[in-house]
Amino acid sequence: MATKNEKLRIPPTLMEIDHILGVFSAKGGVGKSVMSVNLAKSLVSKGFKVGLVDGDIYGPSHPVLLNATDMQLNVTDQELLDPLEKNGLKFNSMGFISSEKMPVIWRGPMVSGAIMQLIAQTNWGKLDYLIIDTPPGTGDVQLTLLQKIALTGAIVVTTPQDISLADTKKGIEMLKKLDLPILGLIENMSFFKPNDSDKKYYLYGKEGGKKLAKEYKLDLLGEVPQFEFNNSNLTNENEIISKISNKIVEKIVSKVNLLPSKNKNEIPQINT
Repeated sequence: MATKNEKLRIPPTLMEIDHILGVFSAKGGVGKSVMSVNLAKSLVSKGFKVGLVDGDIYGPSHPVLLNATDMQLNVTDQELLDPLEKNGLKFNSMGFISSEKMPVIWRGPMVSGAIMQLIAQTNWGKLDYLIIDTPPGTGDVQLTLLQKIALTGAIVVTTPQDISLADTKKGIEMLKKLDLPILGLIENMSFFKPNDSDKKYYLYGKEGGKKLAKEYKLDLLGEVPQFEFNNSNLTNENEIISKISNKIVEKIVSKVNLLPSKNKNEIPQINT
């Protein structure tokens, strides 16, 4: 861990990126990866140059979500990875490196190192936004990422049920200790809506995200419903999800623009 007097070396591959946003959830299974993909695609639709990192080492899902399982990475002469690109979105995932049939069995330091390499050894070029879909939890992996990457801000994803909210509080506390701006909270799976009805079913509780946002004085960026499963519901191909994602992105961009300018070498440090 870097000390106050130690200069942190920012990877050259990240120097041309204006804003790096981390999407966090202290609990798995809340739909953070789908949310990250939707936010990235919405940013692209608004004309921004965007990159996306699938940092969930144990369960990378972006290749499937982006319908890119048949794509392959290229290594440059500088031993950097060229990001893959589809519909204007640059992206990289551990799913393109590890076999889908071979489970990743790594200890904490190895996982932290792999995520950092995935981010820092990808030749991103000039970007307005880099979205990092972080692995769930509040341990060494998350702290390593937070203390080695100059994040602009964080977006927290939760679901309404109590067990998810309890874990989300731990994630918010971790981010607060590092003084990282939290741009807001997204409540996923807020309610279930059948495709042939306007009726809403609150399967996981009601207004949990709203109460959590109020408790921590955070903005509730959006409440995302759950629909009957089909392939078009996975990403922005669904019109309703697309509209919700666009509204959330508008709020995020507005909040980022209001943040004070920050030196890329200013990375918060805590003793753990």
